Amino acid sequence: MKRLVGITGAIVMICLMINVFFAPVSSAENTSSQSMASIEQTDAEEVFIIKAENNRIVVYKKGEDKPYMLTDTPANNLPKGDIVYLEKGIEIIGREKLRKALEDFCS
Repeated sequence: MKRLVGITGAIVMICLMINVFFAPVSSAENTSSQSMASIEQTDAEEVFIIKAENNRIVVYKKGEDKPYMLTDTPANNLPKGDIVYLEKGIEIIGREKLRKALEDFCS
């Protein structure tokens, strides 16, 4: 029971860290609406691949070999169907959709 509580606590902490990582940051440089529109367009066009490697969920930017993000979320705790998709790689377009997908895998 203590182990289950510990694992659940670790997963919640990872989810919180992911949420903080993707939280919007205000900057004086990006105050014009034109700048904000170009940033949103760029973010929406980014393509990420979520995979399960070494029993962990890993995120890559499409076309890159170096991981964009490493998580401590164990893949073997996920439903079998999710694991199958993650082994092949799930393509996600945009940071917001990536954040939501990672939240789904963490809960």
